[in-house]
Amino acid sequence: MNPRLRLFLFLLLGAALGIAIGAGISSEDYGFAVVVALAACWVIVERTSDAPPDAWLLGFALVGYAVGNRGFAQLQPSGKIPLLPAEAVLLVAVPALIARMAMKRAAGFRRDGLNCLILVWILCGSARLPLDLGRFGILAVRDYAMIYYAAFFYIAQAFGAHAPSAKVLKRAITIAFVALLPVVVSIQLFPDFLIEHFTWRGIPVIFQKSDLIAMSLAAGFFWLWTRRNPGGKYVWPLLAAVSLLLIGVMASPRAAMAAAIITTLFWVLAGRWRIAAAQLAIVLGGSAVALAVFGLAGRDLRTSAPYSAYEHAISIFDPEGTGSYINAESGDPGSNNRFRVVWWIDVCDETFHTNPVFGLGFGSDLAARFLADYDLLSDETFSARSPHSMIVTTFGRMGFLGLAIWLGVSTGMARVVWRLFRRGDPDDLGLASVACVIWFSSCVGVVLESPMGAVIFWTVLGLANSGAQPLPAAAARPPQGTPAVNHPQEWPVAKAGALDTESGIR
Repeated sequence: MNPRLRLFLFLLLGAALGIAIGAGISSEDYGFAVVVALAACWVIVERTSDAPPDAWLLGFALVGYAVGNRGFAQLQPSGKIPLLPAEAVLLVAVPALIARMAMKRAAGFRRDGLNCLILVWILCGSARLPLDLGRFGILAVRDYAMIYYAAFFYIAQAFGAHAPSAKVLKRAITIAFVALLPVVVSIQLFPDFLIEHFTWRGIPVIFQKSDLIAMSLAAGFFWLWTRRNPGGKYVWPLLAAVSLLLIGVMASPRAAMAAAIITTLFWVLAGRWRIAAAQLAIVLGGSAVALAVFGLAGRDLRTSAPYSAYEHAISIFDPEGTGSYINAESGDPGSNNRFRVVWWIDVCDETFHTNPVFGLGFGSDLAARFLADYDLLSDETFSARSPHSMIVTTFGRMGFLGLAIWLGVSTGMARVVWRLFRRGDPDDLGLASVACVIWFSSCVGVVLESPMGAVIFWTVLGLANSGAQPLPAAAARPPQGTPAVNHPQEWPVAKAGALDTESGIR
C-alpha cells in the first residue's frame, strides 16, 4: 500500500474514533472510550513487553481483587456493558490461550490428574447449566460462576510455563499483598475515607468484606515471608508480621486463623519449623504491646482488640456455640457457629431428600429452608445465597456427583501442594501456602463462589501446578520463529528440614 494512502487512512480512522469517544464522554458514557484505551494498551504492551497483554491484565485483576475486594468486583466499564472484571479477563484470556495452543506456543492443558479433574469439574457443571437456566433464569448463571472461574487455572498454568508471564503474575501477587496492608490500616483508622474518595460511576473501588480480607492477609503473610532475600533481609519479615497481626483486628478472622494454622502445619511436616516459631513470637509480641497500651490507658483488657482476637480463636473449637463471649467486637462468634451448622444441616438434608445425586441446581435458593428454621424470614437485610462452605454449596447444587469431583480436585491439589512444600523453593512455598489458605478458608466461608477469592485461588493453583510438573514436549519445543515458552527452571528436591542456602527459608 502507498505510504501516504496508509497514513491518510490511519488519520481518518483516528479522527473518527476521536469524534466517537468525545461524543460518548460528553454524554457521560465511558464504555467505548475504555474499550479503545484498552485496545491501544494491548498493542503497546504486545510490542514492548515479553509477557503478553493478557498476563498483565490478569495481574491487574489479582491486585484489584486482593486490594479492592467487593468494590473492585462490581466495577463495569459502562452501564450498557454488564461486564465484570473477572469475566472481562476471561473474555480476553481464554480466546488468546486457545489461539496460542492452536499455534503450539502454549500448553494450556497437561495430562495430569489435577488438569483432568478440573476439566471434569467444568464439563459436569456446564452440562447441567442449560437445565437450570430454564428453571431459575439468570440466577443460574450467577451460581454457575463457581464453575467457570476454574478456567483461570488453565490460563495461569500456561503463563506459569512462560518465564516473563510468570514473573508478571508473581510480582502482581507481591504488589497485591503489600498494597493491602496500608489499605487495611486506612480503613481501620478512617472507615469512610476510601469509600467516599475512590469511586467509579458511584461504586467504591475499594470496599472490603472482612472475612475475605482476613483470608488475604493470612495468604499474604506466607507469600511475603517467602520473599526474603539478602537485599531485603528485614523488610519482608516485617511486612509479613504486619499482615499476620492485622488478621486479629478484622471483624471475621476465624476462617483465616484456622487456615493459617493448618497451612503452618504443612510447613512443619515438611521440616520447616522456623515459621511456626516466628508466628508465635509475632503474635505474642504484638499482643503484649497492645495489652500494655490498653493497660496504660486504663481500659478494661477484656474490651481490647487482642482479647477479641483471642475469643475468635477459641470459638474455632466451639462448633456448637455454647461458649461465653464478652468482647463486643467479637460479634458473638458462638452464635455465628450455630448459624453455619444449622444452615449446613438444612442444605444437606434438603438435597439428600430431593435430588442427592445431581443436587438442587444452579439458581436454587439454598437459604429458603434455613431462613425458616433460624427464624430469619422477617430479616429483609439477609441476602446470602451460599451456605458459607464450598463443600456444602457443591453438594447442594451438584449433589454427590459434584461433591465427588470436587473432592477429587482437592486431592489433586493436595498432592501438588505437598510436592511443592517438600521441594522448598521460595516461589513454590509461597504459591502452595496461598492455595492452602484460600482452600481451607473456603470450607467455612463464601470464598470460591465469589471472584474475590476464586480468581486468586485458581490463578495461584495454576502457577503452582506449572512448576510442579514437567512441560509437555509439544510446548517445550515451539516451532521455529515463534516465541519460546520456557518452563521455569526446576529446583532440586530438598530433603525435609534442609535449609535453602539462597533464600534462608526453612
